Amino acid sequence: MGHWSLNPLIWFERARDGSQACGLVGMLHWIVLAAVIVAMYFDQRELLGVNIWLKPAKFLISSAIYLWTLGWLLNYVEAPIVARSSLGTIASLLILLENVAVCGQALRGERSHFNISTGFNATLFSVMGIMIAVNTILLVVLLWWFFTSAAPMPAGALWGCRLGVLLAVLASVEGGYMAASMAHTVGLKDGGPGIPFFNWSKEAGDLRISHFIGLHGMQVLPLGGFLLSEIGASAGVFILALFHYGAFALTFLQAVAKKPLLF
Repeated sequence: MGHWSLNPLIWFERARDGSQACGLVGMLHWIVLAAVIVAMYFDQRELLGVNIWLKPAKFLISSAIYLWTLGWLLNYVEAPIVARSSLGTIASLLILLENVAVCGQALRGERSHFNISTGFNATLFSVMGIMIAVNTILLVVLLWWFFTSAAPMPAGALWGCRLGVLLAVLASVEGGYMAASMAHTVGLKDGGPGIPFFNWSKEAGDLRISHFIGLHGMQVLPLGGFLLSEIGASAGVFILALFHYGAFALTFLQAVAKKPLLF
């Protein structure tokens, strides 16, 4: 499997090799997650029917995985070291600030997203939107590097990286659609009964499902590409991508049609 591994310590080391910022800020997210889990136990406040610290916990997990993946992927492009370092540092700072906002709003008992109830909340939501847009641009730059200056690697691994980053870009665009809709639930108000932990709606469409599938294609497809290349089945990455892209598209269409995941 080359430099790919599911061992978190190796993942951290490789992420730090690609971007010191991605490795260290990703680790910081895991540390803050521990504090948030403690907060969930002692702070029983609820927002939209779930513990107020559940959303920060989910964001911290997803962000830590994202940053370590980004740092890891930066090892596989041959762009100038200053450019790679800058991309990783800027992305890390943006993700960190977004999670500061998410955790800060939880502490205040407020929604972090789709919240324009006060001038402060509206401004914060707008700033978060700008940071996400900039981060999406950074993903596009990374995608460009994988098409123009990728490091030597098996074809399956290369296409896994390309298709994984592309899917993450599409998921970010879908997140923009969600923000424009000012809600993640389609057909009902946000906050109804949801699937455990993920809290995806059981009664209506939920745009977070396709967003989740798309963003984590950035891990699934590159990893799948490396694994398939090792066993001499590089072309299999396109089949894997077909299923992953299909799941992304179908869950988005399902949400827009106001249908829950389990209907």
